[in-house]
Amino acid sequence: MSNFIKQIPPARSLISGIRSIGYSFATSVADVIDNSITAKASEINIYADPIDDPYFVILDNGLGMDYEELKNAMTFGSDRSGKIDDELDLGRFGLGLKSASLSQCRKMTVISKEKNNINGMCYDLDEIEDKNDWILEILSEDEIKNVPCFEQLNKYETGTLVIWQNFDKLDALTTNFITSFRNAVADAKKHVELVFHYYYDSVNIKFNNDRIERRDPFLVNSAPRQQTGRTDSILMDGSIITITPYTLPFANTLTIEEKKLLGNTNIYDEQGFYIYRNKRLIIWGSWLHMNVRSELSKLARVKIEIPSTLDKEWSLDVKKSTAKIPDKIKDQIKASLEDSIHRSKKTTRFKGVKEQQYAEKVWNRINLRDGFVKYELNRENPLYKILSENLSETDKMLLDSFIFQIETGLPKYSIQNDTLDDLKIINDSDSNTPEELIDRVCKDLECVPDNKKEIILEELLKTDVYKSISDKKDIIIERIGVYV
Repeated sequence: MSNFIKQIPPARSLISGIRSIGYSFATSVADVIDNSITAKASEINIYADPIDDPYFVILDNGLGMDYEELKNAMTFGSDRSGKIDDELDLGRFGLGLKSASLSQCRKMTVISKEKNNINGMCYDLDEIEDKNDWILEILSEDEIKNVPCFEQLNKYETGTLVIWQNFDKLDALTTNFITSFRNAVADAKKHVELVFHYYYDSVNIKFNNDRIERRDPFLVNSAPRQQTGRTDSILMDGSIITITPYTLPFANTLTIEEKKLLGNTNIYDEQGFYIYRNKRLIIWGSWLHMNVRSELSKLARVKIEIPSTLDKEWSLDVKKSTAKIPDKIKDQIKASLEDSIHRSKKTTRFKGVKEQQYAEKVWNRINLRDGFVKYELNRENPLYKILSENLSETDKMLLDSFIFQIETGLPKYSIQNDTLDDLKIINDSDSNTPEELIDRVCKDLECVPDNKKEIILEELLKTDVYKSISDKKDIIIERIGVYV
């Protein structure tokens, strides 16, 4: 018959392991906010002060906890039995509050107010490591009143205050703690804006009294430039997964407001799956080995919404930041993935296809064998023909040598890099006003004999450069003094 004994892990070594799970400052903040949303908070206030006695505080007006509930919440692997699956329940293992907080600081205090009763408890790693035991400090009434931001908590009927102090890791990695602390808080704000963007209208989240910005990684209000595919549902182990493909507008057409909604991020880096668990974004900007990032697929986004009942099947980790698509539904997801990527390729290629549709192009695209292409200036362009007719043989040779340099020196790699960086290259007619183009074509025609002006004008207005002012022909004719 087997014998059993209790094996209580030594606090000093285990706490060190817990602190090394891999949280960043931003993901730690998000994990604590999960608890506030689960507690049905409508307001979440974050306060940060790096000066004198630095602290970082997350305050909510949620349901609050009594003594026993707070004690359970402060237990590593807190008891989650009896928890009913709910779209507001963003918890996972009962570790988030403790592991996330202590990964960033050595002292974590939680004060909670419920039915006019206020309880406070604190983990201080100096005490835990010194005694090598799981010591949880119960705060007195006076100690509770002296914690940062207690007065703000006391204004609520119910709520919870989480306080981080003694930021040993951040302090050890920087030469200027104040600057690094402020940068970490700014990064956390951007992270929170995206991760909780579906809660923007129902939960008011503020950082130092400034509300977070609205985010929309799919730009759903930018239709018809933005495209939304069909939403499909997958039944898995009795739970429903929904999948929706999206395609953003062409990158260089994005407005300032649209870029702001995207978080002013690099579109190329943000392509991929956007996986939500109970409306909380957990993974984004990755194809999870089901596709390879490319310039042509950079506008593609596929939203996958999963319930918390499928955490195990999706291999969701403690930090709620990594997961794995179950093999048995990959084929069903692939259809939405291909739809989004196909639309992205079509949108991205459209501008290039359109450039080649004009009858009088400035550039000709020449298809060569074995996947090679070459761009040459169009020698049939009306201005080139007029110029060529009026040059001596020596001048023609010099002109052709200059054109050879232009074609050979095409800055293809610089153009590619600028495109990848979503920079708007303004070497196009769209960057000129109609009046500027009219002035330009009038100057072109000054060099043309009067008896050819109208013929050449007809040809110029067919080119990709001047096609946008083709309806201004009468104005141009009147301006250059040619009458039919």
